[in-house]
Parts: sequence; structure tokens; C-alpha cells
Amino acid sequence: MEKVFSGYALFFVLFLTGSTIGGCFPTVEELAVHGWIPPDDGSTEYYGLEATMDVYGFNLEHGQQTGGFIWIYNSDETPAANVIHAGWNVDPESYNDSQTHFTTSCYVEESKKGCLDMRCPGFQRTGGSHPFVPGQVINPVSSTSRRKQYINVRVSKDQNSGDWEIYFGFDGKAKIIGYYPRSLFTSLSNKPVNIVFGGFAFWKEHKPSPPMGSGIAPPKNAASFSNLKFFDAAGNAHPIDHDLAHVSYCYPVTDVRDGMFSYGGPGNVC
Repeated sequence: MEKVFSGYALFFVLFLTGSTIGGCFPTVEELAVHGWIPPDDGSTEYYGLEATMDVYGFNLEHGQQTGGFIWIYNSDETPAANVIHAGWNVDPESYNDSQTHFTTSCYVEESKKGCLDMRCPGFQRTGGSHPFVPGQVINPVSSTSRRKQYINVRVSKDQNSGDWEIYFGFDGKAKIIGYYPRSLFTSLSNKPVNIVFGGFAFWKEHKPSPPMGSGIAPPKNAASFSNLKFFDAAGNAHPIDHDLAHVSYCYPVTDVRDGMFSYGGPGNVC
């Protein structure tokens, strides 16, 4: 039987890698996510997730951040938290612009070490001709009234090396672009993982809350995650055809149905 994930631990690990907002003002974090935690009896273990996300753009200020991510983390014991995330992100604090970026990062709480995109040792690019690199601008983005722009993102553990691989596809199949070496991690290297996916928004308390997803609440014209698949230890895909536990407060998230869900809402309402 699946467990309900701890809200406190979830917010902790998502804050570690999701928010780059700093400064003297307290920050507010809001999520609209689904998640999976391995059962205590070890009957089911997953080591990755793939999702199709429609991506959007917003004119945000420093002190605001929004996007959609896949998070892989261990564990509920916050001093030992290991986290990887990948997805799309509008984050003027990190990129000094308000464009939509493909983003990935890792964080190991025990060593207080983290790495955003290609900015420090950690993420290793693979050979080949994949046109995208972490941190790159996603253009065009979706319009709520016209064409939607999709990305396919996968984070999964290689069964042979134990490295954590990042896959990305722009309006097409996700292909490997690089990996985080197994040696970077402690609890992620040898334990089943917790998997969370959906939308997030962070902001400083003196700023208005930013939009999440498309900026429109479900169901009509809301942002979505679709074609959801878990991956087991052997790398086999398991389409998600049932609902999962979720966390949602200010911004709504719908149930998982037929491998997809919608999430998000307008800004300045939280």
C-alpha cells in the first residue's frame, strides 16, 4: 500500500533544490504536486519518472520563481536529504532574466553541496548531438489560447552504473543529455527513492505570489503533466494509471487520470 508523504519533509527537500531566492526577506513556498513513496514492505520500488509537460512564460521579478519539476529524493530524514530535480523554471534570481529555462540540479544535505545546471562540478554531459543543455532557454512557450509547447523530461537511475540520468525532449522523445554520478550521493546511491512531480511557486513575502503552471486554475486551459511513467530498477517503464497522494494548498491540482493531471493558477492570490 502506498504511503502519504510527509508534508514537512517534502517542503524541506523541495526548498533545498527548487528555490534559489535568497536575501533578508522570508520566502513562501507553494506546491501543487503528486508523489510516491516506496512501501515499507518493499513490494514496489521505483527509480525514476518520465513526464510530458506543457511550458509557459511569465514576466516575473527578482524574488519570484515558478515552474514545473520532477523531484527524486531520499529521505524523510532531512539531515540526510539527497535531491535531484529537472523541469522548467522561470527564475530571475538565478538567470537574471524572466525567460523560461530547462533546469536541473542536485543537492546533498550532509555535505551542503548543490549544483544548478552546468555551473559547478556535478552534472556530466553525455556525448552526442543533443541541442539542449541544462539552463538553456525554452522558446517558444505555450499560449493558453493557441499552440502548446511541450517538453518531455525523465530522471532515472541507470541499472548498471547507478548514475542518475537526465533525459530531455523538445516536442519529441526524451533523449539522454547527461547524468549525475552515483558518487555524488549517499542515500540516493543505495535506497529506493521518493518521487514527486508537479508545479511550484516561491516568492519573498514582500512580493506578490507568482502564477503557477499556465496561470489558469484547472480544469480548462490549465497546465498539465501527461504520459506519466515510473521506471523500475531494471529500467522498465510502468505507465501511471491510478491516482496518487498529493500536496496542494493555494494552487489546485487535479487527480491523476489516464496518466495525466492539471495544476496551477493565477498570481497575486496566495
